[in-house]
Amino acid sequence: MARSRNFGFVVFLLLASAVVVLSVKVKRTDPATQTYNYLVDCASKLGEKCGEAIFFNIFTGQKHTTPDCCKKLVKMGKQCHEAMVGFIILSPDFSKNASITVPRSKKVWNQCVLSAKEAPSKP
Repeated sequence: MARSRNFGFVVFLLLASAVVVLSVKVKRTDPATQTYNYLVDCASKLGEKCGEAIFFNIFTGQKHTTPDCCKKLVKMGKQCHEAMVGFIILSPDFSKNASITVPRSKKVWNQCVLSAKEAPSKP
């Protein structure tokens, strides 16, 4: 009887050890990697040309955002837009102007929402 209890306990320890080893080996995605991947996905929806135009419109007040780029921005989504702007503002080069760029980013978003509604769809 004592042997069966010991055997059960040993099996339990082996299973618990296996679970611990497997959980360490399972790839865990850290939040920084998830955020980076999310931002890359957002940016890829805009494309280089539109991303550049929107960036310069928000962060320098230069360049006009075309209706096509506005459509891409709106399709990308407000959450992506805000996340990208927020990430850029974390940079020391842009953080000092956050009080200007955040309202400007909201203005660009609102203008693009209106522009995207008004612009005819391409076939």
